[in-house]
Amino acid sequence: MTHSLFDVEDSDAASVKVRDMTVAPVSTRDVQEFARRYHYTETGGNMSWRWGLWHGVILHGVVAYNLPTRETCESVFGPEHFDKVWHMGRLVLSDDSPRNSESRLIAGSLRAIQSEHLNTWGVLTYAATDAGHLGYVYQATNALYTGTSGEPYFFKDKSGVRRSTYLTGHRVTLARASEMEWSRHPCGPKHRYLYILGSKTQRRQRRALLRYPVLPYPKAGDH
Repeated sequence: MTHSLFDVEDSDAASVKVRDMTVAPVSTRDVQEFARRYHYTETGGNMSWRWGLWHGVILHGVVAYNLPTRETCESVFGPEHFDKVWHMGRLVLSDDSPRNSESRLIAGSLRAIQSEHLNTWGVLTYAATDAGHLGYVYQATNALYTGTSGEPYFFKDKSGVRRSTYLTGHRVTLARASEMEWSRHPCGPKHRYLYILGSKTQRRQRRALLRYPVLPYPKAGDH
């Protein structure tokens, strides 16, 4: 029997056990489709590396990574280690995915990065406060909380799709946005989290180089 990647909406997802799910590569199309269906931005954004959460031939979620701007990379471990930082740009699960699916997908993809990309020391990810996110899944997977960051605005393109303030690693200026007929919209700060990769010894050494403060996790009601 042939299945579509997106039969998750027609499958009996409630019977799926997280322990039986696996993390494996997915295509750009998979990320774009999942983001269109389940992510508040409705777009997959920039991506260079992608993994999915699979139960057999059924895809339940996707995670995509890219390279931050050099300025952001240098701010983590210092300018001499700018090439050792990635960014988790999208984490998207179907509405019917079982509990703890996000944690399994994050953990599996980070293990893949650690195994296949030995020069990657850390992964940044953000939770958008204006979308009501605090980053609980990042807290549950032991990411370090390093405060807030992010642009005070975002763009929407002519179709009304939310777009990043960066394209191919470069900041989108207001003049460039105007040329593309993008509109600017205010947004709140983003909670910034960091996963440090490597062996126990490597993680300790890399954390010693960290230029961000490590702070208590934010909770609902914090100001």
